[in-house]
Amino acid sequence: MPPSSSHTPHFAAGSLPSLLDRRSLPRLIPQLFVGIDEPVLEEILAGCVVLSVAEGETILSPGQENGSLYILLSGGLKIHLADNDTTSIDIQPGECVGEMAIIDRQPASAYVIAQRPSRLLAIPEDKFWRLVSANPAVARNLLTMLSQRIRIRDQAALQRRHERLALEKELKIARAIQASMLTTKFDLISQQGIDLFAVMDPVKDIGGDFYDAFFITPDKLFICVGDVVGKGMPAALFMVQSITRIRMEAMRDPTPHLILERVNQGLYENNDSGMFVTLFCGVLDTATGELAYANGGHNPPLSDAETGTFEFIDMPDGLIVGFFDSPHFESARITLQPGQSLVAYTDGVTEAMSAAGEFFCEARLQTVLNDHVGADAKKLIQAVRSAVYAFTGNAHPPDDFTLLALRYFGRAE
Repeated sequence: MPPSSSHTPHFAAGSLPSLLDRRSLPRLIPQLFVGIDEPVLEEILAGCVVLSVAEGETILSPGQENGSLYILLSGGLKIHLADNDTTSIDIQPGECVGEMAIIDRQPASAYVIAQRPSRLLAIPEDKFWRLVSANPAVARNLLTMLSQRIRIRDQAALQRRHERLALEKELKIARAIQASMLTTKFDLISQQGIDLFAVMDPVKDIGGDFYDAFFITPDKLFICVGDVVGKGMPAALFMVQSITRIRMEAMRDPTPHLILERVNQGLYENNDSGMFVTLFCGVLDTATGELAYANGGHNPPLSDAETGTFEFIDMPDGLIVGFFDSPHFESARITLQPGQSLVAYTDGVTEAMSAAGEFFCEARLQTVLNDHVGADAKKLIQAVRSAVYAFTGNAHPPDDFTLLALRYFGRAE
């Protein structure tokens, strides 16, 4: 990886006669000087110097003015096009660098870094042009080297394109698998006295947010919203582990804090990566409207159960899930009356940022929900989603975005 900023290398220079036998020069650097008579070559190169460069030194960097052609005599160099460019071109003895800056009279456009102690022959710009103008073979040889270098770059670019397409295909498959794990048949739940809707928008092709909703028994509905630390494939894999364990433990015993305890231990014992998940889970008794819930370091949901307007519910104690050994969790309860709702979310909602760098925040979320008291679950989600995206505009969302809304109607007699 090239350095983040350029610096001037500490060259150790010497005259050509003292550091290099000119008679061996055509043998050492055949590519540029093929076809050039040795007397002509000696005349042109008189006064040129050989530079000794330490390993890791930067010979050229983007934006640096350059007035010399450098021919590698011994050692090895690498060319990087940018700070974050993972593709590099190896320069072997006999090859040159710095020629583009001389040809187009523009600053250097790439990093040239010594991969090991190296010696370079520096040919000043005026000598280079005299050599080219008097010897067409030099121009031909230089074009050959540039063509080879461009071909290498093109092949590397083509390989990166193939790899990117393969990765995109894999991510598409992973996204489909991840999406298949999230509940989408909300109508089946809504037929049993519950109106439920949820969305998960990943900031990347795949993410670490998730939600779930399913009946443990005919009158016990389990719900959860989780947020795995990180993004991309690692978060998605941890999400799969989390949701699988949550479903298994919820079916074993529907007590929310016990679910979190068992999920925590299962994730902790196999967590070499140090990842974790924040998690809100609850079990709704559809006969009574009582919601028992527990918190694993997650954002507090909002409900209009207490006052008729949306307020953040009191959250019991609970640390993040999967990171600590045997943390303490507690369950709490609220009771929903027919027509009342609960909305859970991940911090991708409240931490969505505007172009001016301002967070959407909890207060805005609460305001949006109170502007839609009495709306069905889908309309609540759509209202928040629209408000968040209107707030962020063209700003790139910093995190996955998940919302789950539940409205209780009570069991029909």
